[in-house]
Amino acid sequence: MESLEDESAVVATPTQTLAGHPVGRQPHAAVCIGCGATLRETDIVFAYASRCADAVQWAVPRLFCHGCAPDTIRSPTLGATEVLLGGRLGSIALPTSRRARLCLAELSLRAFSGPTEGCSP
Repeated sequence: MESLEDESAVVATPTQTLAGHPVGRQPHAAVCIGCGATLRETDIVFAYASRCADAVQWAVPRLFCHGCAPDTIRSPTLGATEVLLGGRLGSIALPTSRRARLCLAELSLRAFSGPTEGCSP
């Protein structure tokens, strides 16, 4: 007989997990970390996202415009899953604030680094 813990486990790819993830500090605009360009809904973007092995949530600390996006994860961190995703900015209405926010949409994987790769942080 399977335990309840086994039944509640869900396996998903980073692109599935991060689709709809809110990004940017402002509700209708974000900024490219490379050149400072304003990024708006429907713009093509690249996002760096990471999740430590013991964490539940993904962090998306960096967005890039098409021209500034790196091709690889330059220095992977041991113990963290890191991805570089390409996609578009969409919008999502958050239920608690009832306000629209930019989010990641139409994602595809550009680079991946698993938790066993890289150097200690």
